[in-house]
Amino acid sequence: MSLLSAKLLDSKTIKLQVSNNFYGGITNLVYLRSENIMTELTINKKKKRKDYTEYFIELNTEICLSKEYEIVIDRSMRTTLNIEDIVFNDTFDNTYYYDGPLGSFYTKEKTTFYVWAPTATTVKLDIIKSDGTSIMKTMERIDKGVWTTVIFDDLESASYVYLPKISGTYNEAFDPYAYSSTPNSKRSVIIDLEKVNDKVDKKNLPTYESFTDYIIYETSVRDFTISAHNINNKAKFKGLTESNVLSKEGNTVGLDYIEELGITHLQLMPFYDFGSILEEEPTLFYNWGYDPVNYNVPEGGYITDVFDPYKRILELKEMIQSINNKGIYVNMDVVYNHMFDVYTSCFHNLVPNYYFRYDKNKKPSNGSFCGNDTESLHLMMRRFIVDSVLRWVTMYGVDGFRFDLMGIHDVDTMNIIRKKLDEINPMIIVYGEGWHMPSTLKDSLKASIVNQKKVPNIAMFNDRFRDTLKGPHSNPKERGFLCGDKTKSDMAASCYTGTVLGYKDVKSYMLKPTTTINYASCHDNYTIFDQYMIKYKVPSKVRELQSFNLANLFLTQGIIFFHSGSEFFRTKLGEENSYNTSDDANQIDWDLRDTYANHIDFIKEIIKIRKSFKGYRLSTKQLIKKHVVVTVLKQGIIEYIINYNNETYSHYINATNKPFTKKLKQKSKLLINKYEASVSGLIDVKEITVEPFSLVALKSIK
Repeated sequence: MSLLSAKLLDSKTIKLQVSNNFYGGITNLVYLRSENIMTELTINKKKKRKDYTEYFIELNTEICLSKEYEIVIDRSMRTTLNIEDIVFNDTFDNTYYYDGPLGSFYTKEKTTFYVWAPTATTVKLDIIKSDGTSIMKTMERIDKGVWTTVIFDDLESASYVYLPKISGTYNEAFDPYAYSSTPNSKRSVIIDLEKVNDKVDKKNLPTYESFTDYIIYETSVRDFTISAHNINNKAKFKGLTESNVLSKEGNTVGLDYIEELGITHLQLMPFYDFGSILEEEPTLFYNWGYDPVNYNVPEGGYITDVFDPYKRILELKEMIQSINNKGIYVNMDVVYNHMFDVYTSCFHNLVPNYYFRYDKNKKPSNGSFCGNDTESLHLMMRRFIVDSVLRWVTMYGVDGFRFDLMGIHDVDTMNIIRKKLDEINPMIIVYGEGWHMPSTLKDSLKASIVNQKKVPNIAMFNDRFRDTLKGPHSNPKERGFLCGDKTKSDMAASCYTGTVLGYKDVKSYMLKPTTTINYASCHDNYTIFDQYMIKYKVPSKVRELQSFNLANLFLTQGIIFFHSGSEFFRTKLGEENSYNTSDDANQIDWDLRDTYANHIDFIKEIIKIRKSFKGYRLSTKQLIKKHVVVTVLKQGIIEYIINYNNETYSHYINATNKPFTKKLKQKSKLLINKYEASVSGLIDVKEITVEPFSLVALKSIK
């Protein structure tokens, strides 16, 4: 350690550490120096430690955060008073919370800047104009720790950074409220919003009554477009705008394929600016993008010209518009729970320690397992998350949000987001990973599955549904019910209600059908195909079980979510966590789309069946109780009946290795039988035989 260090702990206390190598760590006199005024301080307590002596000093004067201070001790030794820990004080938030303008505001005549940096004693603004000339301006401190200045010049396309001086040192930070940036968010860029303010047109989008009407399909801009031989703009936003693109055998791929599939929502993995991709050479490295750098700026690796600050915005809006034109909503995967790196982040460099969560020893909380957690309890971090979400909706036309590791965030923050979105459009869906993460946030405050009642209008991924039917991802060799584990029969029965209802001794798990995300797989962990291959080894057997799993998924109560390519047996080459591996492991193999075109048709038809009958999409727990009956006929065989709006749909699930035969009480249309499906019905039947590991679905004929 240095010979001398001093920290402001709160408005009344300084912690001084004097190295024992400096006169035994002994000092009898301590002064506070500011603007050449020396004020003697009182030592309240001291403690001898191994390497230093620790002093706690009571302040008898008010500390002004806009001033620089030194601590001076015996023999004229001095050190800058570090004020960064003042942000941990309970009163700091209330004192410095600010709800006014932040960011840069451009007109041709002038640009006005606002940045929140309450612990800075000076903030400079460093501007490089588009012609290469530079401007350096010291900003003015106003209320609530905000710094502002006006530059009377045309600054369109100029880049800038803030230089806050904190505890005697200048940091460099881009503007977290900027709309665009130079490559890799080194500097923020000023743009004319009038040039990008066209609203995304929603007129081609269908209207839905409930979140249970939603079928969400997850993919990545890069994964979905990079291998399609006829897509011109591979791994780009524009790649998802291209229509009339065909596979080698003449089948639809890309955007047209998504439309043809019948989904309602396309969930795109992160497309804000993230850290592990070199934007000038975007395919040099691979990364999913769960390493945020700049939450409010589109990722430069996905645009056609990373040096054009307008294309980040315009090409993303074009992509969203193109998808909406196909009648499909766009959900954004957001990762506000952690950042790529604390110490290079704009947040840390503007207000050290404030935006991140720490334990009682002031070590970073690591509930995300990424080295840091953001602190949503702090009011300006909460404000930023809310502001950011609203910008993606109002400026870009985003239709829903999937929150990565949502259990890192607190319930109040998530409820505020829900309330603000309700004011715009209550059908904007908010859902996330409700795992109870080991962050330092109090358990009672986590936006997790165990606290569902505290966030009653936010959906969560249903891990019980996934693990019961498919088998747990934590142990790929363990079978799920649909793979023949009869002991899970009662648990599986609950799954057909989205676990909103229990079954016998199995308790309910999810709050209501509008808050359960029913799924078998997502980008994380093994694909279904890869997980099943670990145990079964035989591809044909694996495909049979995977088909069985997906067929069941689309007929359950709740919100349906499935991973892109699972309908044609996507593999990640056996990689479980492929976040930074390669395109080879992660790309959509469109040749599989040709190979398994018949199975895709099967899935498409089941989606049509789901859409055709409201009974699959019941929106309340009460409706499910009234209209759904699930029965374990015997271990491994389930009967699932929906009687709604004078229509009866019956389902028989055989997860055993023996056929099951049943005589029907009335004549019925056979809708699904193993690998065949038809919304209009395959044949009329009075008796059915359900083959091993298969599903039969019927519609009663009156």
